Amino acid sequence: MEEGLITKWGKLQEVKNAKEGTLLAGSGMSKNEDAYSAAKEAAQQALLGLNGKMPTISYVFFSGEYDPYELTKGLKEVLKDTEFIGGLGDRVIYDDQVMENGVVVASIQSEFLHVGVASTDNVSSNSFDAAKKVTKEALAKLSIDNYIDPYMQALRLKGGDIRGIVKIPPYYIHVFVNGFKLPKMGEENKIILGISDVVGRQIPIWGGSFETALEKVLGKYEIYSLHSGKVLKDGLIVTFATTSMLYGYSMAHGAKKTGTLYVIEKTSADGYIVDRISGQTPVDWYVKQLKMDKKKFIDNVMTLGITQRWPIGMVDNLGNVIVRGGGVPTGPKDESLAYVAPLVEGAPIFLMDGDPKNLFSATDQIVGDVQQYTEEDGNPKLILLTACLTRRGVMQNQFPEDLRTLKKGFGGSPLLGFTTSGEIGSREGDMANCHHLTNNVFVFYNKLLIRKR
Repeated sequence: MEEGLITKWGKLQEVKNAKEGTLLAGSGMSKNEDAYSAAKEAAQQALLGLNGKMPTISYVFFSGEYDPYELTKGLKEVLKDTEFIGGLGDRVIYDDQVMENGVVVASIQSEFLHVGVASTDNVSSNSFDAAKKVTKEALAKLSIDNYIDPYMQALRLKGGDIRGIVKIPPYYIHVFVNGFKLPKMGEENKIILGISDVVGRQIPIWGGSFETALEKVLGKYEIYSLHSGKVLKDGLIVTFATTSMLYGYSMAHGAKKTGTLYVIEKTSADGYIVDRISGQTPVDWYVKQLKMDKKKFIDNVMTLGITQRWPIGMVDNLGNVIVRGGGVPTGPKDESLAYVAPLVEGAPIFLMDGDPKNLFSATDQIVGDVQQYTEEDGNPKLILLTACLTRRGVMQNQFPEDLRTLKKGFGGSPLLGFTTSGEIGSREGDMANCHHLTNNVFVFYNKLLIRKR
């Protein structure tokens, strides 16, 4: 047996008998106003958690007016030729800090995690085909160890972990795409369908949409994505990962159903505009539900955040409620509502109560979901979060408390992410979708998948 294989075999025996896995993670943050310096500072902090090793992949999120090319220059200097992906968020999140101007970096490293990453620009010209193309490229770039990886999966089978293999597959996808930029809406669902056309609908997909600050969406701006030295203005990034390390994911909004069940009767513009709800215009439906003057509703729907605080909840066939918030009056008489993600004709809906006291309950659901999925009550090594910018807007100064509650629910593990115009993900057993108002998490554990259940 060649020396390289002998070394690999020795490492595998060590791993097989170890109580812990071999996943390292680090995170960093900078509020430095200089883009180049901020990127270097955050990346250098993240690498401190990797014990001198270079990352398998890094996640980079920023908010504010940073020059993306200078950010990339600083990141390349520290992260070298390793893969890093990320982009612009409404806000960036570092534990319970919500930053209007800042850069955050999370780096992870494991010999038992392999990633293939691909990206493209001009995705909005044909998002479905772009998603198919980039997914195929990500799969083609995936580097698998022909000795270690099959052996690790064989150990799961040898240990009788058939149920575990079915429940937690040794692969997942992370996806980041540009959100809406008026007059163009986000096309997250088309992205999901394009990915699924290549790999099927059962693979876990997690991510979110990049966006400028909520307060700037009616002005002129660019939405930047970053991929290992490339700067994209209309970008899509897909990461396909194979892993022998434990991971978990879930999402929840916590908003409560109110009143009776209604039906979306008519939509236009591919579902982005709702024209009729149970025999009424959407505006008439809203003012009746909220007992509000119609002119006041139309004039103040955005400034008061009415359709964010009381969003529409679209019920799927499993009873889950997918939220659509932020509807804006449109049409000749301002009686239809336009959304940044589509609704479906014939879908049953409720008016949802997004009171912050309800939204706080999302943490218990998320933590319970992840613990049930992973069958692990220990603390993860790292929590990645995409949180809805509408959630931030509704909760306002309570949003940092929401993050503290989530972090505490996972035992105080590092939490890092950004606020987004569209959360991409699902709960275990559900198909991925574009959501609003949720906290959407993906957690990494320093635990191997090879264990009896």
